[in-house]
Amino acid sequence: MDVLLGVDVGSTNIKGVAYTSEGRSLSVASRPTPTQYVGLRQAQHDPETLWQEVASVLREVVDALPGHAHVAGMAIASVGEAGVPLDAHGRALYPIIAWYDERSVPQAEWWAKTVGVTEIYQRTGLPLGHTFTLNKLLWLREKELEVFNRISRWLCVADYIAYRLTGEQCMGYSLASRTMALDLRCRRWSTEMLDHAALEASVFPELRPEGSLVGHVTAEAACETGLPKGLPVFVGGHDHICGSLAVGACYPGIVLDSTGTTEAELVTLDAVEEYLGRADLSFCLGCHVVRGRYYAIGSILGAGSMLHWLATLLWSAEGFEREAALQALTQAAGQSVPGAHGLYILPYLAGAGSPERDPTARGLFVGLSLAHTRADIARAAIEGLAYELRLLWEALERFTGQHIVKVISIGGGARNTFWNQVKADVTGRDLEVPEHVEAVTLGAAILAGMGSGIYRDEKDAQKRISISTHRIHPQAENVAFYDGQYRLLMREIRPLATALGRKSVVLYRPA
Repeated sequence: MDVLLGVDVGSTNIKGVAYTSEGRSLSVASRPTPTQYVGLRQAQHDPETLWQEVASVLREVVDALPGHAHVAGMAIASVGEAGVPLDAHGRALYPIIAWYDERSVPQAEWWAKTVGVTEIYQRTGLPLGHTFTLNKLLWLREKELEVFNRISRWLCVADYIAYRLTGEQCMGYSLASRTMALDLRCRRWSTEMLDHAALEASVFPELRPEGSLVGHVTAEAACETGLPKGLPVFVGGHDHICGSLAVGACYPGIVLDSTGTTEAELVTLDAVEEYLGRADLSFCLGCHVVRGRYYAIGSILGAGSMLHWLATLLWSAEGFEREAALQALTQAAGQSVPGAHGLYILPYLAGAGSPERDPTARGLFVGLSLAHTRADIARAAIEGLAYELRLLWEALERFTGQHIVKVISIGGGARNTFWNQVKADVTGRDLEVPEHVEAVTLGAAILAGMGSGIYRDEKDAQKRISISTHRIHPQAENVAFYDGQYRLLMREIRPLATALGRKSVVLYRPA
């Protein structure tokens, strides 16, 4: 029996799953992503500790496989932007700066002043932001010059894990799309961006299509992970994009709603020339893991993080752990009423994402009174996220010219039934939720299957893999209410709230 392995190295968890060629899960393992919080909105991961956790996940997955299983290949997906600087001997030089870490905001401001946001977008498809890889490299040059001077190569997280497995270095196009160093038109490293940053092109590895061979598991990596020596490892990709492949959200008109630490909304494009030339800046563009296709993506920053923060703030005193506190928040939200008794939360606790990007924006409670309960606050938070989602989908339709015909929801947030129902009610759209599917690991496994010849292409994979889904329909009695609320918010309240949220940053004065 041929088995395919998929690994997802995320912001919160590291997951590994072994699948049959029909997409049936045979064994699963998960570990928390080891994270060090080193300052306000600053976090990092130790590369060696991260590797050891991935190795433990892989060993657990392999050990649980039936004896007749033959592992045919594997691929790794990960967060974008974050990566590992390596020296000339391939050794990690510095902690992995988390993708969302804000220490590189000044470097993004330098790009805005010296190149300009429009030119950057037309070259890379990225609205200028602090998260992208080039900004992390420039921060290292300014703040850790001794480390920077020893950097020989930068690998994104998935590529680093593949390197530890095989000893080979390369990068797929979907992760390269998050570096701000990829010329999206030509699908090559941008000489113009690298020259302006005074970086050698060799700092980034060879580009290879997703699903192509990276290399084979070395004897050393086999001992550490339990994987068979010589196992082929194929190029994986950016987590959201791998997830879209797994659930079939890789065709125009289908939106992938991927909810985790951040809530990302993705649609597939056949070409990007028009969007690059228009330089709208509302959404990021990039290369899909499906060859020859592209995507547009926008996010509600910190969506899952906000709910976890609120749950911990309001329920941890009762002894609830992280996930139990979130369940308590969800249950309480269901005890409030639509509209949360007049309370509205602008969910910009991690900044504003698409379509009105501003990393310095902050959240706001509007209408809070002594009469409000924890249940009202919980519901207002979930509703506030859903209002942003509706705004984002409307902007996505305008940006792409595509009418949204289907929404597929994946990620940890997709398992929250109440949150899904509020999304459906506020947006007035059905949500299709795959059941019992780790979409990102399955997407990585599909890439391995395409590389190993088990699948001819993505259509063959999707035809052979059966995924059960359930559909969440908007509740008619709530749709009319939320539609009125949304229009009122957009017209009268949200413009004031967003203005105040952007101004409130001046209240904070770092020590």
